[in-house]
Amino acid sequence: MGLALVGVSHHDVPLSALDELSRDAGALAHDLMGDPMAAVQGAVVLSTCNRVELYVEAEDPLRAADVARDLLLQRTGDLVDVPAPQLGADVARHLFSVAAGLESMIVGEDEISGQVRRALTHARHDRTTSPSLERLFQAASSTSRRVAATTGLGAAGRSIVSVGLDLVEDESGSLENKEVLLIGTGAFARVVHAAVLRRGSRPPMVFSLSGRAQRFTHTHGGVAISQAALVDALHAADLVVACSGAPHVMLDAPTLAVVTEHREAPLPVLDLALTPDVDGEARVLPSVRVIDLEVISRHAPAEHGEAVTRAHRLVNDAVETFEQRESERGADAVVVALRDHVFGVMGREVERARRRLPAVEADMIEACLRRFAGELLHEPTTRARQFTREGFADEFDQSMRTVFGLEPDHTDA
Repeated sequence: MGLALVGVSHHDVPLSALDELSRDAGALAHDLMGDPMAAVQGAVVLSTCNRVELYVEAEDPLRAADVARDLLLQRTGDLVDVPAPQLGADVARHLFSVAAGLESMIVGEDEISGQVRRALTHARHDRTTSPSLERLFQAASSTSRRVAATTGLGAAGRSIVSVGLDLVEDESGSLENKEVLLIGTGAFARVVHAAVLRRGSRPPMVFSLSGRAQRFTHTHGGVAISQAALVDALHAADLVVACSGAPHVMLDAPTLAVVTEHREAPLPVLDLALTPDVDGEARVLPSVRVIDLEVISRHAPAEHGEAVTRAHRLVNDAVETFEQRESERGADAVVVALRDHVFGVMGREVERARRRLPAVEADMIEACLRRFAGELLHEPTTRARQFTREGFADEFDQSMRTVFGLEPDHTDA
């Protein structure tokens, strides 16, 4: 079994292409696992506003990656060029860097680590994960925590949300005591809600087509807005933040033109949705200032070089540790087979002793044999992991089969 990664990010394609891919990203893992050509044991999808990536464990990782790449191309009508797959240690290095915020639109942003954790949670729920992918994603989360705790990268809480709000305040003034209308109730909305309150806004008005606004405000605070009250809320708002995740426009140009007609200054609308919540025609209205992901990416601050360098070192160390542990697992099968063989021989001898000797003497013999077996197995167990780390797993496996007469099926388990 091996790992492969196929995907695209904001480094590779425009956000519009990511939008196209993200609409049905959740089905990628099921589709791939259902394809007999891929022979996939597990798959995890990481879909954010910056990337759509498919992490795969398969008997033939390269073949599985080719099938996964075809799936991505089908979803975009071959309009984007999906980069070549990454394999082996490169998969771990990429995911660890992503989780640490090193591959984000805003380097060091603090939202991606939670998205990596949720990707694994979703895969567990959908029953598409696998043991190696579990360990990979857990190690990625651990690495991101270590980077955050020891490098100071992103210590100021830099994120897409915070940079967007900075732009709003630079152009329209402080959010202190201002009215904010929040459209959406998902994970991004929770981040926005907390961020505007930290900047002194009033408890936000919250609207959601899904009907979850009441539950959201009950948990987080604010005022739930109904569809009938949406226009009035737009009239009252000093800032609109849209992050609904809906597959269609939430704010059309005619509505925004009407509610902003008599404003002295343009209404700032922070559109954080990958599929835009704001009608494209609204962007030319003089009474509206739309700040979307493209605008935010152009204003993304440069991070401190030393912190980034330290973060990369930590990622490389984590990859080395992960690869070492994974390679040692390759020795498990032959070690188990050897232990079964030794303890099988021991068990037969103990049974003979119990048929011929009193129980007390047989117990003593069994205890002695168990200690002997433990001593006998210690060195081969240690050497198995050493030789696996050094790339001699096949040679060690064959030598154990030859010396102890182990059946091939034992070590293939």
